[in-house]
Amino acid sequence: MGKFKIQAYFIALITALFFIACSDGENFKSLDNKNYNFSYNGFEKKLKLNQQDQNFALAFFTKDCGVCKDQIKILQQLIQNYNFNIFVVLGDAKNLNDAKNWAKEKGLTQLTLFYEKNAAKYLSDSIGGIYGVPVISFFESGKMNKKFIGLTPYHILENEIKRIKN
Repeated sequence: MGKFKIQAYFIALITALFFIACSDGENFKSLDNKNYNFSYNGFEKKLKLNQQDQNFALAFFTKDCGVCKDQIKILQQLIQNYNFNIFVVLGDAKNLNDAKNWAKEKGLTQLTLFYEKNAAKYLSDSIGGIYGVPVISFFESGKMNKKFIGLTPYHILENEIKRIKN
């Protein structure tokens, strides 16, 4: 009888993992009030943006990050020079006003910012967790191919964008 229970729990676990890994994703509202859908497939290790395998980058910050302001300047220069989606994820905003104040203080003007706690958790889980900031993860056709931790110079990020775009 005990063996049957173990098998039943195992089948239930596999079924649950299947549905979690193949979900339709999560909708997140950005600071500029646009909606984005991200869906993570754990089997393929793909993070889709709006149900498509796209090229983009996720940049993770916290409000107390000392070098994040410098990293934001670099990211904004890259957006001016290249047509490439870079999304900022603020991990510790209390609410919309807190995120707006942080964005204004850091001079974040051209980057899309996600500030909701569920967005930070979902997106950080999709890249294996965040253990320090800033972190910038590049996705090529939905698969993460590079992850930079700490203040990353312009030319290194520029080379990655050029490589992905070609």
